Amino acid sequence: MSQLKRHIIVTLLLWLVVGFSFAQDKVATKPQKESEITYNGWSAHVDIASPLMGLAVDKSIVTGEAAVDVNLSNRFFPTLELGYGAVSTQMTNGSTYSATAPFARLGMNFNLLKTKDKEGNMKPHRNYAYLGLRYGISLVDYQLANVPITRGYWDENQLLSWNGKNAYAGWGEVVAGVRVDMAKGFTMGWSIRMKLFLHTSLDEKQTLWYVPGYGNSSGNTFTLNYTLGYTYYTKAERSKFKK
Repeated sequence: MSQLKRHIIVTLLLWLVVGFSFAQDKVATKPQKESEITYNGWSAHVDIASPLMGLAVDKSIVTGEAAVDVNLSNRFFPTLELGYGAVSTQMTNGSTYSATAPFARLGMNFNLLKTKDKEGNMKPHRNYAYLGLRYGISLVDYQLANVPITRGYWDENQLLSWNGKNAYAGWGEVVAGVRVDMAKGFTMGWSIRMKLFLHTSLDEKQTLWYVPGYGNSSGNTFTLNYTLGYTYYTKAERSKFKK
């Protein structure tokens, strides 16, 4: 793994640890008011749909991902998503494209349900619908093999290959979904994502035919997610469920 990959992954993990520690510290050291941003728990989920969708679209695509988020006031949910993908496929011109990459997304979900009751107190939420925003980045190791090229005075046909290449790609996402607590914190959820390709380190993004975590780089993409996971509620939050 290159130094750039290690640096980005370590930075994302530190962001999550620092944010979680800060939230825990606020809960432990400061009395909370209903009008303040309060820490209410965290969730961890694994996406079941990603590997199945990859196989359904193209059996040469393998991908998987997981997510962690923090519940702030039952309204804001800072989210970190990590995954890994691989693809190896033959193009229409006879060339072969293969790529492997870890990817990460960082963003926020916003609860669309009412977060306060008639008295202005914060309402507990086991289930919620949300809209979210993400920024994603993928660090791609790729190669192109047997690419037909016509050049020279006599228009000679040649097959060229590029091995051991690497690049990064970034994109934005708009997410809409729901999450349901099935029993004692074990949750399931559905979401749909619209993805917009933003930038790449290459001169032409078409060189990266498929970007793990994003999809085909030739245009905007839509994906579906179905997740299973666990949600931890703070003691104060659990006490509200009993009222």
